[in-house]
Amino acid sequence: MTYSMEADLGAIGNLKSPIIVVSGTYGSAKPYQELLNSQPIGAAVTKTITKAPKSGNPQPRILEGKGWIINSIGLENPGIEAFVEHFEEEYATASYPLILSISGESVQEFCYLAEKAEPLSTPIALELNLSCPNVDDEGLAFGLKRERITEVVTECRKISRFPLIAKFSPFQAIDASFAVAAYKAGVSAISLINTMPAMKLDIRRFRSALGFLSGGMSGPALKPIALKMVYEISRSVPIPVIGMGGISCGEDAIEFLMAGAKAIGIGTANLVDPTVHTAVYSDIRSFIEENRLSSIRDIPKLLSR
Repeated sequence: MTYSMEADLGAIGNLKSPIIVVSGTYGSAKPYQELLNSQPIGAAVTKTITKAPKSGNPQPRILEGKGWIINSIGLENPGIEAFVEHFEEEYATASYPLILSISGESVQEFCYLAEKAEPLSTPIALELNLSCPNVDDEGLAFGLKRERITEVVTECRKISRFPLIAKFSPFQAIDASFAVAAYKAGVSAISLINTMPAMKLDIRRFRSALGFLSGGMSGPALKPIALKMVYEISRSVPIPVIGMGGISCGEDAIEFLMAGAKAIGIGTANLVDPTVHTAVYSDIRSFIEENRLSSIRDIPKLLSR
């Protein structure tokens, strides 16, 4: 029986695998890239890049619990100029497509980042990280104003030759109007969900257990929330949805594909086991064979209600 494992992301193109390594868990170190080169990766998303370098939040930055982690990295990155300068050498050994993630504190910053990325030859798309709690020069958080999302996407679309992906937080994904606004403004795909705001207190030191007050929760505990949001948003817009949030095994990935995601992102599980992608891919392939499907595109047709 012949079947296809390709993921159709519309204007972004077809990926040889539906598995994407998500931003924040993907490193540029060559040994790590070589590890991924031997696995069925469809694409990988770079660390989110900002206009100026960021040193990140104070330690500790990551806490682990039962079924979750809370991270407070603080978007540590070298800044767009250094990133572009060293891009080719940093990612030279990657055998899979790359997606560049960017985040700004104003519409103008997003445009600046998109323009600086133009000389790069290998990314297949720009991910606009609209899910971080940045505020613009009017003090309005992007995540709270659909008008800002429309403006960011519209202006970046004018500048960038790359297809755009809008990355949403749980608070944006709970309301389909944010996804509709991004689609109408010109994004080629939507990625959801990012981490859920969370915190943990140290009751012996009477303070936050993190170096910063709070962070973002990810991991298996997030999966049921993310799955519901992917189901809703994939039915609200006619563009591909990349589903993520707590995927740690093949069954999780199949659920997201069945819910309507065209591809799936693996994050926290990648930190636990950087070879998890091979097992997930194998499970998806077995599911397709067992159900005599012709491609992963047929998986959503199995859902009865």
